[in-house]
Amino acid sequence: MLTVYDLKNQRMLTQPNFWKLVSGYEQFSGVTFVGSFQIIEKHLLPQFKQVNLILGMEDQRTGQNLNQFFDLTRRVKEITSANEQFISRVADESLKLRFTKEHLFHSKYYIVENDNQFKIFNGSMNLTQKALTNNFEMLWMYAGSKDNPADLAFYQAHQQLFKKNFTEDSTNYLDRKVIDQIKGKSAKEITEILTSQTVEQINDNTVLFPVEDITKITNSQRNGGL
Repeated sequence: MLTVYDLKNQRMLTQPNFWKLVSGYEQFSGVTFVGSFQIIEKHLLPQFKQVNLILGMEDQRTGQNLNQFFDLTRRVKEITSANEQFISRVADESLKLRFTKEHLFHSKYYIVENDNQFKIFNGSMNLTQKALTNNFEMLWMYAGSKDNPADLAFYQAHQQLFKKNFTEDSTNYLDRKVIDQIKGKSAKEITEILTSQTVEQINDNTVLFPVEDITKITNSQRNGGL
């Protein structure tokens, strides 16, 4: 069950509704090791005008991050099952999704804000239904005003970290160019488009993997995968 410690008021909130805690804000930025497209569609898009989200991947030492990156079947399934609002929000860039570029993202932190107010959450909770409703999860919460110098310093430090994570430490999961290309396409055509995007990311060094590992994965998929 979710527990949130309110740093400002120094009190523990037991089993709060996370979505009520973030209501009244216009922008949601966050890093989640695991994220659900259903959560994005159901809760984030209706409530926030801008959503910037980094999705984590498995540790490189397990080899799973390569499988996730090259698992185009899963990505095609997610795209084809996404609703129209999801696709249109990616197209107009009011929904931006990124994922691990080189090093593991295991962080879970979230920043919600409007012009004057903000809240920052940090802890164990991923953006999944189980994490929100069933698991034992712990977050701390800092609520502040951008007009308050002490609060502003806290906000700016976390925004600076997120900006670095988003622009330097991660790469596109879905971008506007891809969405424009896949509209009205079949699953097979979408797979081909995503394959080209993946190759471009490797060639441009926007995501880095050992060459021998890439060869192993691509040969496996060529022989029995996509």
